[in-house]
Order: sequence, then structure tokens, then C-alpha cells
Amino acid sequence: MKTMKKMLILLLSVMISPSMVGADAVEKTYYFEEGQVIDFLFLTRRPNSEEALKSYAQAAISVARALDYKSLSAFSIKRRPIQGNYYPDVLVFGGWPGNFADRTDALAQLLETVPDLNARRLDVWSTFDMTNYHLTEDKSFSVSYDKMQVLTAYWQKDAMLFNAFKQEFLKKTKDAGGVVKIELTDGRSPFGYDYNPEYTVITEWDNQAAFDAFLVENLAMDHSGVKHVNQFYLTPPEPKS
Repeated sequence: MKTMKKMLILLLSVMISPSMVGADAVEKTYYFEEGQVIDFLFLTRRPNSEEALKSYAQAAISVARALDYKSLSAFSIKRRPIQGNYYPDVLVFGGWPGNFADRTDALAQLLETVPDLNARRLDVWSTFDMTNYHLTEDKSFSVSYDKMQVLTAYWQKDAMLFNAFKQEFLKKTKDAGGVVKIELTDGRSPFGYDYNPEYTVITEWDNQAAFDAFLVENLAMDHSGVKHVNQFYLTPPEPKS
């Protein structure tokens, strides 16, 4: 019961109303270890879903933990998206041991125990989109609470043009003073949870003016190799006191 209570508190704190950052905070570090599959979950909470969340936690979270699932923190998405047509509440990170095949097996085992898993999720979240990334090396990055973080996700239309677009995007980011925190490719989405851009990158900026200057350049780029984009401002969670 203590484990369940801790998990429920984590879910409520991350997914109901992420707090403002504490005054003494300097930075937040995210750790993604080699040898696991990382879930990127874009979630949008349904109103008046507290009881449904409790029920979901009781039914599914203990099973997931028994399969060695680990919650790996989150970002909230409080501001209107910069590009794209999607406005989730939060980006949550979770980790599962092994490779893509192991992740598929874990989902199958979870569904055996909780066959109405998807229905329970839809009682809590109006959107539940997922990308899985298999890590073959450790990845970690730190973000500063006094700076801005932006996630950009691109879908590919033409491979050659898209690769040139990515290189130009990174050059313009560097030239404008942005810092790339993490890049991810080769993602996969389970059936029913499709959200699978070919390229995801989180960048950090000193201030709004610096990012706005970059955005003018970004929007003027040749997008002929790009199929779609989502771009969000991210807010790290309040640090533990």
C-alpha cells in the first residue's frame, strides 16, 4: 500500500497541476539509462477525473512496477504551442527494461492483467500519445530554471531534404545562442498510441527574445522535406524541498 500511495501522489503531482518552480532552484537533471526503452507520453487530462485516476493507479501502476517500470519525471506544457495543432498538458517520461521486443512483451503482460487498460486511460486523459525510444547508451541533460526549454518534433516527408533541414535547424539554433539538450530519433509507437516524429529535439534558450529571433529564422526555412511539426514550451517540475 505504501508503494501504491507513493505512485498515486506522483501521478497527482505531475498530472493534475504542476507547480511553479521554487525560488532557490538552479537546475533540473533528467537521467535516461542505457539498456531500457523510454516512453515519451504526451497527456491531456480530462476534467473531474480524480476518481478515474485513482482507479487507474490501483489497477495498472502496481502491475507496471512489478514489470520494472520506472517513472522518470516530466515537463509540463503550460503555454500555447509555438507550432503545430496539438496542445497536451504534460510530457511524462517512463522507463522499461530491455529493448523494443521487451517493451512489447511488457505491454502484453499489462493488458493480460488489465484488459480495459486503454478505456481506463481514456477516463483520465483525453489524449494519451506515446513514443518509445530504445537507449543503447546513457543519456542525461540538465535544464536551468531561469532559462527557456523548447521541444520541437518533426515528421519527415522526403529523407534527403529532411536531413538537410535538420542540419540547418541545428546550425541556426547554435548561431542564435540555443543549446541542444537532447536529440532523439528512431522512435516507435504502440498500436493505438501513434505519435512518432522522425526527429525530436529539446533546446534551451537564455530568454524569450533569443528564442523569438531564432523562430523567425526557423519559420523561414525550406520546409519542403517536412511533413508536420509540433513545438512546445516546456516547464520542468518543481524541485523537491
